[in-house]
Amino acid sequence: MHRRFTDYLVIIFKGIAMGAADVVPGVSGGTIAFISGIYEELIESIDKVGLGVFKVWKQDGFKAAWKSINGSFLLALFSGIAISILSLAKLIKWLLHNEPVLLWSFFFGLVLASILYIAKQIKGWSTKIVLAIIVTSILSYFRAFLRSIAASINPLNNGFGFHGNEVNSG
Repeated sequence: MHRRFTDYLVIIFKGIAMGAADVVPGVSGGTIAFISGIYEELIESIDKVGLGVFKVWKQDGFKAAWKSINGSFLLALFSGIAISILSLAKLIKWLLHNEPVLLWSFFFGLVLASILYIAKQIKGWSTKIVLAIIVTSILSYFRAFLRSIAASINPLNNGFGFHGNEVNSG
């Protein structure tokens, strides 16, 4: 597949989104890859990385080996992931601490988008499929919001907003 420079910039930005998701506990960069439409290419490219690459490199050269593993795609994607983890880790940590509902809502929205994306691909709907989607959607919803509520009640302050050493003794 021939790609232009702008195509690789898009892949880098998808990698940045994946890295941001990877920084948040319980959220998967794979979900972002799936939603952004690169999941299959990512899995296929990673699957091609193995000892056989060295054989191709020896026989046909580095350029052929690089193409055989879709190296430019992987480099662009992993560069984006690295940029994101290195640059967004502090922001995500701050958001987790100060705006957990906002952050979890954003990632819940991404999960919901992936559900809708999958729903478009289902050819034969059945009661079992609809029930599975409803149950997993509800579980995802409660997981996101219960974690943010639990995070807002700090066990060190007894859930009442004050620390033990701040209690007036008189």
